Amino acid sequence: MTPQETAALAKSGAVAGLCSITEANLGDGPFNGPGWLAAGGAFGIGSDSNVRISLTEELRTLEYSQRLRDIARNVMVAKEGSVGQCLYVGAALGGAQALGRKSGQIAVGNLADLTAIDLSHPTLCALRPDQVLDGLAFAAPDAVVTDLWSAGRHQVKDGRHIHREQIIAGWRKAVKGLIDAV
Repeated sequence: MTPQETAALAKSGAVAGLCSITEANLGDGPFNGPGWLAAGGAFGIGSDSNVRISLTEELRTLEYSQRLRDIARNVMVAKEGSVGQCLYVGAALGGAQALGRKSGQIAVGNLADLTAIDLSHPTLCALRPDQVLDGLAFAAPDAVVTDLWSAGRHQVKDGRHIHREQIIAGWRKAVKGLIDAV
């Protein structure tokens, strides 16, 4: 998109759905993050890659793609502050907006969509509270996410989806059906 198209779309209230790993894998080129943020644009993060599905890697790949293009650091920050916080909070708020879901932040009246992070993990244990989201975005593996609640329902416990066994069984059945149909 041209800079003018980027600004106009951002100002329209659209949410950019970004899948940075896929964009990198396919060679699509980097998203115009600085132009989008400068125009007040919202973004969400997805993971549709057949190569890797990873919250932490999606966040870091988004920022790293911007750095490589612009030959600069701390690109996905509209002004100053924590890049990790801007990435994580921006993705949470933009994702909630795209879904039309009253969530994305802890606030009265919002759904209890919560993520628990293991702060004792070696990549996070030495960080101050204001550095944790930077550590999550740039150093931590996905395994630091220990639990997750969606609308108050505990969906991931101790790092495993509560329906993991059924999901894997369903996947194996679907793949076998595809292979058998060939």
